[in-house]
Amino acid sequence: MPPARMPAFAPWQAPGKHRFEAFQSVRGLACLTVVIRHVLACYPLSGHNLTVVVFFLFNSPAAVTLFFVLSGFVLTYSFDEHPFGARGIPAFWVRRTFRILPALMAVTLLSALYTRLPVSAWPIATSDPFMAGLLPHDMPLSAVTLVKCLLSLSSVLVPQGWTVMVELIAALFLPFIWLCSRENGRIFLPVALASLALSAFAPAGGKGLPLLYGFSFIAGITACRAWQNSVIVLTGTGIVLAAIGLSLPTTLLTSPEHLGEVFNSPKLVIPESFFAAFLLYGLARPGRVTALLTVRPLLWLGDISFSLYLVHFLAIALAGRFLSPVLPALPLFAREALVLATTLLIALPFSALLFRRVELPLNRVGHRLSKRWLRASYRDGGVSPVR
Repeated sequence: MPPARMPAFAPWQAPGKHRFEAFQSVRGLACLTVVIRHVLACYPLSGHNLTVVVFFLFNSPAAVTLFFVLSGFVLTYSFDEHPFGARGIPAFWVRRTFRILPALMAVTLLSALYTRLPVSAWPIATSDPFMAGLLPHDMPLSAVTLVKCLLSLSSVLVPQGWTVMVELIAALFLPFIWLCSRENGRIFLPVALASLALSAFAPAGGKGLPLLYGFSFIAGITACRAWQNSVIVLTGTGIVLAAIGLSLPTTLLTSPEHLGEVFNSPKLVIPESFFAAFLLYGLARPGRVTALLTVRPLLWLGDISFSLYLVHFLAIALAGRFLSPVLPALPLFAREALVLATTLLIALPFSALLFRRVELPLNRVGHRLSKRWLRASYRDGGVSPVR
């Protein structure tokens, strides 16, 4: 029998186990915020002041930043709860890929099918020009473009697909950053500062997005470590102020009319990441606010939030075309309410179906494949896998 060999680094087991149910609800509410904001972008309100108020309440850029900070927090705790050796890192990559890509692939194929159906050619009315360009009928779609969409390398069919790409790229580095953050890791501070600098000077455009939002994941890791190593409790008022602060950078530093010019901007993403970290730090401990967030409907919304996030633009496109004959005759607020209600009527049950039939089964496949990899890897290496 060959001598047992030690893993490349010793695993560290964090004590206890914690369920972040409030995080699940926050994820669902953030996703709903994105849906509402995008409906209002496709069917804009009249009047600057009203638009600013609605934009503050339904701030989709801040919600996207929150998603990334939340991933950093939850994945850090997950690594602590189920530590692994060096051989476990590829297993994590397998699990993460099967957690994220299947739903995107399903929505991508559905969106491609939609653009080839007659319904996508139906006229639309009373909408922003953006709506006319959303999944247009018979759009040019080569095989290469379709593959890139399926792998999150293009957002032609799923406009928010770029966020999946950012999550996948972050997953490549998170295990190593987690290592730096363990216990009294002295390397983590320079890593965090380097990430902040890269975010502050990230180049514009798609290639710079992983660098820009990399600091958001670092903020989530920092919030998790602060929660683990501090007894300071953020009051309900503090949690509310953190939530308000999350929406302030976009509201104060830009305007709804010019958001597209600065949406992916360090001056927005960096302060949003800080406020999101404080929000999650506060929600990680039980309290009145967390109790309000852990009701069953909100937890269900959190369950289906990823599929809802991916499918809602397709639902908006369908709702707009179904309602086009009646919208011009309706008052402004009735029109907005009807489009939003129809979008949710399409998107919510379909997201629940995707969650049950695509996300959960493929997530289980990813876990099985990762376990097989670990067993084979540690068997070849002469050590037992760490559970």
